[in-house]
Amino acid sequence: MTGLEEAIRAIVVEEIAAVESRILALLPEQLDRSLTVHEAADYVRISDKLMYQLCQEGIIPHERYGVPGSRKPKIIIRLSDLEAYRAEQRASNYKKGHRKGDESAN
Repeated sequence: MTGLEEAIRAIVVEEIAAVESRILALLPEQLDRSLTVHEAADYVRISDKLMYQLCQEGIIPHERYGVPGSRKPKIIIRLSDLEAYRAEQRASNYKKGHRKGDESAN
């Protein structure tokens, strides 16, 4: 390898490391982002009403802010909690070895 190739390689390695550290610095911020009920419902593509119901039933972890007994408390859902719920849903909806049209799996 020539001196020029080595210099280019060192620059590329340095730039990749810098980009990687910037990306990794952003990830925790995105996972801990707070969402309103409407934003959370849009994120998983369900209705606001269903998202309220999931929160009310304690299925999705959330925070409530407002006066006790308030008819419209502010509900905040963390993106990391929403992603955990989605992972649970994928796992519970997946039936190992069962595919549509595969009669041998029954």
